[in-house]
Amino acid sequence: MDTDSFISRNDAERTTFLEAAERYRTDVLPSKRGKQQDGYVLKRVTEEFGSYSLAAITPAKLSAYRDERLKAVSPQTVLHELGMVSRIFKAAKLDWNIALPKGNPVEDVRKPSPNNDRARRLESLEEDLLLNALKECASVWPHAAAVLAMETGARQSELLSLKWEEIDLEKRVARIRGRDGGKTKNGDEYRDAPLSRRAVALLNSLPKATRGKVLPLSQNALQLSWERAVTRARRTHVFGLLRVLLEKDGFDEKAQEREVTALKFKKRAPSEATVNHLADIDKHDRVMVDLHFHDLRHEATTRLAEKLEMHELMKVTGHKTTRMLARYYHPRAADLAKKLD
Repeated sequence: MDTDSFISRNDAERTTFLEAAERYRTDVLPSKRGKQQDGYVLKRVTEEFGSYSLAAITPAKLSAYRDERLKAVSPQTVLHELGMVSRIFKAAKLDWNIALPKGNPVEDVRKPSPNNDRARRLESLEEDLLLNALKECASVWPHAAAVLAMETGARQSELLSLKWEEIDLEKRVARIRGRDGGKTKNGDEYRDAPLSRRAVALLNSLPKATRGKVLPLSQNALQLSWERAVTRARRTHVFGLLRVLLEKDGFDEKAQEREVTALKFKKRAPSEATVNHLADIDKHDRVMVDLHFHDLRHEATTRLAEKLEMHELMKVTGHKTTRMLARYYHPRAADLAKKLD
């Protein structure tokens, strides 16, 4: 054996991903500008890979994770998560002297292409389902965040940095800053955004304060609440469709409820009719499917474009160029047709 080329796997086999992730959290993460968002991504990948040793995390395992996640989240989100795994392996090798005989496994994983031209609109039915689901959260903040996002077009990080002392409810103006109160994503110190009557009413309904954050929750907490609310909203919609279809099949109300209960609690198998209907719904119905919090910024921009001139809209959203703004403007052809009359 050529001992000069031999690299021991001992450290990589003894070190779990959880241990490496925790060390990354304490040693590296505090110096990162987007540490709050990175903290959420770190938590997500640790839940998936924490029990494995570094040596056991292979390109094949990461590829399987990539494919499964792409069913639920955007390619950009998957890229962020794979990037986090890669940075942990890089820190293990360069900063903590953990030998990686097979190198960084993320380097041998095909990366998904980010869909930067996403054109997801929020339909009126989806808005009702979403807001009702968000009202079921343990606090008022996730619902408030969604309404403010739809009314202002602000990014999630900007909303979470919003402070009461920088809001003038009488003038209906809010000073928008970037993540953790820093510069906005486009490099501005801040921008002043007008507040709609709906936004003002929402702010007036929140627990009163004169200083501090308007939305006192972390990005991690908001993201988890969002994902759970979207899941609840989708389930409510699907169960509603299922009841209609089962009624057409001759199921009375009690029989319909038994089928829904079987799906909710999984204590017995649903009927063949229910299984077939669910498969058909999953195949053809896209309500509340692939909906991200950032889509609310797209929705807000498109709605505001119906009321504001281009240069006014850019001031509200913070876009520097019309080309960047165009990525967020997605009018429906039917709405444009009405303007021709």
